[in-house]
Parts: sequence; structure tokens; C-alpha cells
Amino acid sequence: TLTVVGQQKAPTVINSLDSLKSKEKPPLSLRFGVDLFRPILSQVNKEYQGFEAVADFRIKKNLYVAAEAGNEEVTKQVEQVNFTTKGTYYKIGFDLNMFENWEGMDNQVLLGLRLASSSHNQFLNSYTLLDRSPFWQEPGSITSSGFATGERSNLNAFWLEVIAGFKVEVVNNIYLGLSLRLNRLISDTVPDNFDNIHIPGFNKKTEDNKFGASFNYTLTYNIPFKFK
Repeated sequence: TLTVVGQQKAPTVINSLDSLKSKEKPPLSLRFGVDLFRPILSQVNKEYQGFEAVADFRIKKNLYVAAEAGNEEVTKQVEQVNFTTKGTYYKIGFDLNMFENWEGMDNQVLLGLRLASSSHNQFLNSYTLLDRSPFWQEPGSITSSGFATGERSNLNAFWLEVIAGFKVEVVNNIYLGLSLRLNRLISDTVPDNFDNIHIPGFNKKTEDNKFGASFNYTLTYNIPFKFK
């Protein structure tokens, strides 16, 4: 009797597993865009001009390196003082996505942290001298030149931001996002005979309170990078 033994080739299980892992691995991606709120506010408020660019880079499935850069020019009347703040700011940090997407989705619920800095000038436009004498009926006179008025230049500030927000993919690779920010001032350069009442990127600052708040409403475009 002649017995023939055939050998069946074993399936390439290892290659299949490697292929599956490579498909599940999310691609690196660069997302960039602008804050929509500041240009709109610039159109409706003549005492404000501002712009902010935003970007993030995915380095792991749920971890992003993120940054913002912008400029602002703000004129305000605070009690007896009218001033203008003008300058730029930069922020860098990370975002962590807390949302588990269904298959085919790419939305994010984010918690993040930023280290921020500003470089700005303060202009004291005018101030009101209060006369508390009972013999004068006028509340005070406005001083727009001379002592203490004018520009304070080469000012800066540093602060931390804690961020909570989300980004939703509305069209393929196009996202709308909203983030709320709680700011904690670390240090600032205080101008002579004045103060940093407003800091670009930080917003309102007072002598007794080192905390601030801000938000942005963004439109961004995502560029995925695919590697073999």
C-alpha cells in the first residue's frame, strides 16, 4: 500500500495580527484653524480688535500637543481710567481626549493645560481727578495729557490655563470647537504709575485677584499623515 502524506501550509496568523494592529493604530494628524469669536467681535465692537490662530498635533490616540497665538487691541473705561492695551500672546500645552468614539467617528471631549505668555503695551489715555470737596458740585475733571498719561511699553505676563472643551467633526476633516479656560496669573511686569488692568490672552486682571477666564470658538481643518 502506498501512503501519500500531504502538508498543508499553516496560515500566517502573525502577519494577520500585525496587519490588524496597524489598521487600529490612529494616524498622526495636524489640525489648524482660527478662533471665530474674535473677528466677529472686532466687527461689532469698535473698541476691540483681535485675531487668534489655533493648532494641535496628535501624538497618541487620545493625546494632542496644542498651541494658540494671537493679538489684541482693547480700549476700556474702568472706573476713572480710560486705557488701551495692545499686544500679542502665545500658548502651548496639551489636550487629552476623554471621549470614546464609535467606529467612523472622530469627536473629542477635551481636558487640557497651557503655559501662556504675553508681550504688550499699555496706553493710559485719560483719567478723572476726583474732587471730594463739598464746595464744588462737579464730580471731577478729565486729564488726557501730562502726568501719568501715555504709553508703558515692553510689558509681559505669564500664566497657566486649565481647559475644558470639545471638538466635533461637522464635515470630513473639518471641526467646530469650543473651549472654556480658567487662568491663573504667575507673574507680570507692572507699569509705572499704572497696572495691567487687561492682559492680551488673559483678559481682565485686578490687584487682589490673580484669576481670569476666557474662551474660544474655533473652526479647524485636519491633515492626517499616513505611514506604511
